[in-house]
Amino acid sequence: MNSVPVANYLAVAYIFWVVLGSLSSDAWNTPCLFIFCDKFNFFNQYFVKLCWGWTFFTCLTSSSVKLWRQIIDNKHYCKVWLHFIAGTVIWFVGTRSIDFIKDSYGICELDGDKMVFNLNKQTCKSSLKGQWLPYLDISGHIFMMVFCCLIIAYEEESFNRSKENSKSVTSPGNTFKYSGEGKEADYVDSENCVLPDRLLRVMDVFASGIILVLFGIFNLMLIMTTLYFHTPIEKVLGVAMGVCSYNLISFKYPWDCLSKFQPV
Repeated sequence: MNSVPVANYLAVAYIFWVVLGSLSSDAWNTPCLFIFCDKFNFFNQYFVKLCWGWTFFTCLTSSSVKLWRQIIDNKHYCKVWLHFIAGTVIWFVGTRSIDFIKDSYGICELDGDKMVFNLNKQTCKSSLKGQWLPYLDISGHIFMMVFCCLIIAYEEESFNRSKENSKSVTSPGNTFKYSGEGKEADYVDSENCVLPDRLLRVMDVFASGIILVLFGIFNLMLIMTTLYFHTPIEKVLGVAMGVCSYNLISFKYPWDCLSKFQPV
């Protein structure tokens, strides 16, 4: 029986946090905590705005190292690539959709508190030199941070499960005896370590460490965004988009079919 991925429980936790955090911060004026109530803070500019790039690069690097160490096989590696290709499409479509809604529907505020309706952002700012006030500004940061954190949790857990059932790298001086699925494997390592394997182990630990740091930063900024930015409905829509996007990636049927497909 397959266990439920940890990312599924994390998704529920994110939904509860964003809903409760949004309502509580809206009811009680949350005091500013250091630099986090400033949208131009360091973490926001260099990590949150680039969160998909960070996630894409680090997770695929980690999966490549694990493939070289034979912790995962080629099918798993291809599945990871399919996940991230799909995730890139979701990132592009999701963020562009949010920008389109924000820039297309709103009010143009001119000097003297005059309001003009039925315009878009570009016309308001370029032609009328007014201030654009969107009707709805869905939190793209919450959408992407939730999506990235869930993808990281899902992929890292799948790596660890594969590691438990995989063969280790064999090298001169090492002996490995694998007795089949569900049975224990005997591994005897000699004192002579092979440099490439040692280097791969270091790379694996380093990549996993970077992923863990990113996961912590994304979760911290998710908390801060929930407390200081956007309206409750904009944040709830953001977390809903993130969780739904993760479900598209973690839904096993299409990926299992692709990974099991073998040309005749």
